[in-house]
Amino acid sequence: MKSILINQDFRRMWGSEFLSILNGRFKELLIPLVVLGLTSSPLVTALVALSQQLGTVLFAIPIGTWVETKNKVRIASSCHFLYGIGIFMLVFLLATQNVNAVIIASLLFVMGLLALISRTAFTSMIPAIAGRENLLKAHTNIEAADAIATVIGPALGGILLAKTGSVLTLLICGILSLLSALLIGFIRNKEGFIGTETEELQKSKWSVFLRRSIAGLKILISNPQQLISTIAMAILAFTTIFITLTIIFYARITLELSEGFIGILLSSAGVGNIVGIFLINKFKNLNWVLLMSFLLIISGIGILMITATNVFIMMCFGMAVFDCALSMAFIVQGAIHQGITPDEFLTRVRSSTYVIGGLFSILGTFLAGAIPELFTEKIALMIGAFILLMPACIFLRFGKAGVALSKVEPVYNK
Repeated sequence: MKSILINQDFRRMWGSEFLSILNGRFKELLIPLVVLGLTSSPLVTALVALSQQLGTVLFAIPIGTWVETKNKVRIASSCHFLYGIGIFMLVFLLATQNVNAVIIASLLFVMGLLALISRTAFTSMIPAIAGRENLLKAHTNIEAADAIATVIGPALGGILLAKTGSVLTLLICGILSLLSALLIGFIRNKEGFIGTETEELQKSKWSVFLRRSIAGLKILISNPQQLISTIAMAILAFTTIFITLTIIFYARITLELSEGFIGILLSSAGVGNIVGIFLINKFKNLNWVLLMSFLLIISGIGILMITATNVFIMMCFGMAVFDCALSMAFIVQGAIHQGITPDEFLTRVRSSTYVIGGLFSILGTFLAGAIPELFTEKIALMIGAFILLMPACIFLRFGKAGVALSKVEPVYNK
């Protein structure tokens, strides 16, 4: 991890990503609790949270193709800045008590689009800045940013929310977005990320644009490696939002925990995340398909541990087990996805994964509100565990499609 952080541009990327994730950890606790307080409905709360993912499904593919020919540093920095402005608008509305679920959903939709654009640009810069030979290290470092932010973010956000209220907590989120924009704007190697339009694109912009967009989707199912990686990505996208939101509902409605204790419970995931960061390199010589299967199984067991007890410490332990395995699965999937995808398709393929991931995130968000509304939060958690365990068992049958994690190379279709 240390060797890759010596790269100054990657350090700036890492710092920007850390602040962005920390911002997200604050908001993923704050927004549901604010909306739940306004509406007293898990389903309405889930629908509001869902609004920020709609843009991903609707616009991810054209955005990915558009970003491919643009200055990615400038785009990522500008979007972080505008995202911060959106948060400040929400702060003002909350402070003046001129806010409702519809207004929050509308703002989240716009902010979700900005986050999608910045994330697309950010991800496409990783191979060039870190080097293809360092993809596993790069994604491990980025997952480390997620782990640290997850450890301190929910607990700190819960304490701030309980002690100072939603306005000040959101104000801090806006400041974090501005700092994130500043850091990524300082990347020096900007020339490597200024896209140029090919002669073909200049002659027939829209037809080439459409063809590139469709090609990104086709690549995701063009060979067994891409297909397994895509399915894993969909499972991770669904589970992350579904379990996080269900845990918040479970802790607040069923267990009647305070904001501070809910934050501590979510921060326990960060502890597991950090453990996963240190463990992942020990598995770099294992078959990545089998490794992904085992990680999904362990993550599902962690969720079952949460449902099996009402003891807070044991719930925290189950949350740590869940996110330890899930964070490792994210590292593996991210490294595999970029490792097997040729350079010329990285941006458009990434945007296509955002569409699929967005669809499953929307499904996960909706079900996280709908299932507790119809049944109970505990049943929702058990369904989440099943969704992890079932495909993991299927993946075990397709181990021959994988190679050692450290030996992944681009796969070209014949």
